[in-house]
Amino acid sequence: MLTDIHSHHFTLSGDSLRISNILNVDRLEDYLKGDGLFSVGIHPWHIHPDHWEDDIAIIKKNMAHPKILALGEAGLDRLIDLPLNIQQDVFMSMIELSEEAQKPLIIHCVRSFAELASLHRTVKPKQKWIIHGFNIRWDIAKGLLDQNFYFSFGSAILHHKSAAALALAQMPPDRFFLETDESHEPLDRIFAAAAKIRGVNEHVLSDDLLSRFKDIFNYG
Repeated sequence: MLTDIHSHHFTLSGDSLRISNILNVDRLEDYLKGDGLFSVGIHPWHIHPDHWEDDIAIIKKNMAHPKILALGEAGLDRLIDLPLNIQQDVFMSMIELSEEAQKPLIIHCVRSFAELASLHRTVKPKQKWIIHGFNIRWDIAKGLLDQNFYFSFGSAILHHKSAAALALAQMPPDRFFLETDESHEPLDRIFAAAAKIRGVNEHVLSDDLLSRFKDIFNYG
């Protein structure tokens, strides 16, 4: 069975486990009435400075639901206009929810890795922090590995010279996941590319990631 830890698609597939990311917090309870597995958080792009605390309250109310396997995506993004201090306040609230719910935190990080690493050292979280859509230089990944971060790779690995593919090739075998994110590339194609990069059989890779999925997300 293939595992997709971060997707903005909600179509269910019988041969895969997918964590679909809920960005519209106002509709969280509607999503939970349907089928699927979910993560929920306040993405930096969707922070409403005047009422983000209301969104936090909705997440807090529902975060223990068994269909919610992770908090996020949440994080820091230097390419948007929203001041970083507001982003940090929201992210800190998401970190606190992750710790309280005892569920992993899926992270969006753009040009803010130094701040992310510093925050991790300060908070010393017990829950796993997973940087999704990783496509940055290996030296940055290596420093974050030393702090016990996890990484998730998506369709960028289909380009064999991408930073994502080069990082995945060097990644410790127990510290990564795969995802579709917003891509329409089939999940099995991403798995095939990852297996080739890692030099392992696709079935071995899928079994390994399924085991890690169950462990980190407390599933099954």
